[in-house]
Amino acid sequence: MEFLWTNGYVSCSRVFALWLVCLAIACTSLTCAYAQESRELLLPGKPDYESLSGNGKQLYNGLTNNRQYPGETIIVQMRPIAEVLSNNGLKITIPGREGQYDVRVKTIEYSDAENYKIYGTVGESLLSVLLTSRNGMKGGMIQGPERSYEICDLGEDGQLLLGFDNDAGKANFCASGIGAAEKALRQQSDADERARKPGDNAKIEPCNTFIRVLFIHANNVSPVSAANHAYNTIDIFNQTVINSGLPGAALIELAGVAQTTFMKTDHDIHKDVLALSNSVSVQNLCNQNKADLVLLLAWEDHNAAGGVPYPPTYKHPNSNRSYAIVGLTNPNIPVIGAHELSHLFGCNHESEIFGLPYAQGYIFLGFNTLVATGTAPGSKIFYYSNPSKIFAGSPMGDATHNNAKVMNDKASVVKAFRPEPNVLNGWVYGPYSGYEYQVYTYEAIAKCGKPPYTYQWKESTDGINYSGNGTGEFHSVGLYHNGNHQFYLKLKITSSDGQVVENWMQIWVDDDPNGGYRKGQKERDSLQIKSEGAIVRPNPTSGRVEIIFNAEKVGEVEVGLADLNGRVHMRGQVYQCNAGRNVINLDLVEKGLASGVYMITVSGSGPVIRKKVIYQPTSRP
Repeated sequence: MEFLWTNGYVSCSRVFALWLVCLAIACTSLTCAYAQESRELLLPGKPDYESLSGNGKQLYNGLTNNRQYPGETIIVQMRPIAEVLSNNGLKITIPGREGQYDVRVKTIEYSDAENYKIYGTVGESLLSVLLTSRNGMKGGMIQGPERSYEICDLGEDGQLLLGFDNDAGKANFCASGIGAAEKALRQQSDADERARKPGDNAKIEPCNTFIRVLFIHANNVSPVSAANHAYNTIDIFNQTVINSGLPGAALIELAGVAQTTFMKTDHDIHKDVLALSNSVSVQNLCNQNKADLVLLLAWEDHNAAGGVPYPPTYKHPNSNRSYAIVGLTNPNIPVIGAHELSHLFGCNHESEIFGLPYAQGYIFLGFNTLVATGTAPGSKIFYYSNPSKIFAGSPMGDATHNNAKVMNDKASVVKAFRPEPNVLNGWVYGPYSGYEYQVYTYEAIAKCGKPPYTYQWKESTDGINYSGNGTGEFHSVGLYHNGNHQFYLKLKITSSDGQVVENWMQIWVDDDPNGGYRKGQKERDSLQIKSEGAIVRPNPTSGRVEIIFNAEKVGEVEVGLADLNGRVHMRGQVYQCNAGRNVINLDLVEKGLASGVYMITVSGSGPVIRKKVIYQPTSRP
């Protein structure tokens, strides 16, 4: 039979509507007050630098190099997210400037007023707004058509907007194409005798975390400033991975923020980053923090905003040259950082032909994908070039412009640069969509830390207000919504060594197709797939496999693929199936897998089918 891929990994990013209802009986006076106010996110903050507190001035100085930042600076107060989200959006007006950003919210992860991540677009465009808070430390990026702003935190004094024109800095955005290979090679000299050799420290231990990035800074860079830019860089990089439909293996996490004694040796950022990769003290910091990649934040004046060791010579990904530099005197620091980190996976600019034959960035409809450099850095969109992604009828790449494939193919290589730290991580596994009032089962996946683990599940229909106290590795829930077609699960995992991690899942809820069932009542003939008799063939395979199973009725199933270390290679791919016998075809070659044993899962409601398959490609990916 024919199968329709109704929604894939990006199904979790469907537009949702968020309704905040203030009930006269239940709401507090504060809640009722803000229900009557404007939905503006930003309010004017302290009028100037002199009005800041002592701590605020110290943070401001660190973020602006003692007030030497060349772009616009605006002090604001960000209102609580729960007060401004309304009907699938929010409004942003920059104090002191005309014009308004109408933000269409795409996804929200919300733990409490101090911890959240919200991603949206400016209207129907590909320009992005990213708002985050980590234990009250606010950050993010606001991209506009002509001006953009990085959000950094000033503690109790509010937030600082670092503004810039989108055309600023485009002439020297990135140095990866600057210089000649011969000049770069001469910079190695005696330092290479002390440097790591290729593959040194490449080790994968039993547990599995994200790719780890160490952010380092000189003593003339404030640690708070470095932390602000580090978190914003990570958020933009990861949002680009998610937007591009890539598996979780390409996501990055913070390994640490550390000070270094390394100083520039040349005004050429290309030469300096080579010297950085040869610095023994920096290598030691990298190994101590078990970091796969290192990014230096520096106020030194260079001939480009950012750079990595010369790619035609050092053929990224390369464990010896997994270093980058970003200059803080430039605008749009986190976007430059995410761009440079992508080079370390092997992504090239739009016109560079070395390395992988599909490694180029892409320019289309006036937009630059993250690793393209055609126009202004502010016009960069949080997407990798990818021919499978379409916007306004135009593909975001082609056969030679496919950074998404580079990231997918090389993430496992970068991940193996350093020993795996025992940092707890985990996620929710289960359907990304379903029908109202039907019961679906979700599974907690925990990796690293020290088992055994304990689990706590909570539920929400707005992504902000959670209730419930489910426990156990599996959690069954009857989906419902408050008119917004969204349902949220929050999972808290605690390992026996005291580590804690929280994860969220956003679920699209369709109205009950059969009607007539009251809220909370399970539909009697909901889809049940049968695990008995399910087979995967051929097994072993060098390419395609068939998943054969039986289902009781017409409905949707979700298919996932992971290796035995828990690394997800396909998540939440949805297929429509018939009642009776079903056959799903998967092409494992296109997943860029290494030889090994993988777990295929098929889930509807009821039992989950889990089948191991041995993949033996005819040639290594």
